[in-house]
Amino acid sequence: MKGLKFLIAITKREYSEEYLDFFHRHGVHGVISVLCNGTAQEHTLSLMGLEKTEKILFQAMIREDNIGEIIKGLLREMDITSAGNGVAAFVPIDCIGGASSLKYFAGDKPIEKREDERMSSAESKISMIVTIVDKGNTDLVMDAARQAGAGGGTVVRAKGTGAEIAKFFGVSISEEKEMVYIIARRETRDEIMKAIMEKAGSHTDAHGVLFSLPIDSVVGLSSFEQSE
Repeated sequence: MKGLKFLIAITKREYSEEYLDFFHRHGVHGVISVLCNGTAQEHTLSLMGLEKTEKILFQAMIREDNIGEIIKGLLREMDITSAGNGVAAFVPIDCIGGASSLKYFAGDKPIEKREDERMSSAESKISMIVTIVDKGNTDLVMDAARQAGAGGGTVVRAKGTGAEIAKFFGVSISEEKEMVYIIARRETRDEIMKAIMEKAGSHTDAHGVLFSLPIDSVVGLSSFEQSE
């Protein structure tokens, strides 16, 4: 999807409010947060006199024309390069699930599409479909996806920035979210996304929005490994 990138940022849990304020000030919409932990082993932490680090993972869509500003802000305002402060990465977008999802992620301002942008997703044979719905609608998403040929999925419970979301849709929407990750072949991606949009899209009680990311390779799923 030209004009958008998917931001994944991980930092200390104690910085949660500061990061949410940072995203708000820089016009980033629909930020999803997930609590997580660092991976340092307990005995290593004990030897160093440290406690296990609690982390928070932020996920959001960033407009191409805003990436430079976000990077500068992460460096200068959030001091992300200092030891232990965090890490951020930008991932290309494969596909957006309809106009409602695009507006949810990017806002009302039109996206400038760069014609010279090289679409790495065009070379990918596999996609990861990411659906964000109100809590309690995972089965609805998976039932629709399976009917369109998908296999299993993975669910992550998260929290969204409620004020902006509720204002966008004009109705009361829960801040408690569920993110459903589904690996699919590129040739079945569109049908699966269409099925999810019909059964659990923004016009339904699930208030779902979705997009997909290009996958270079898969390990652990034999049916996909054989197709590469």
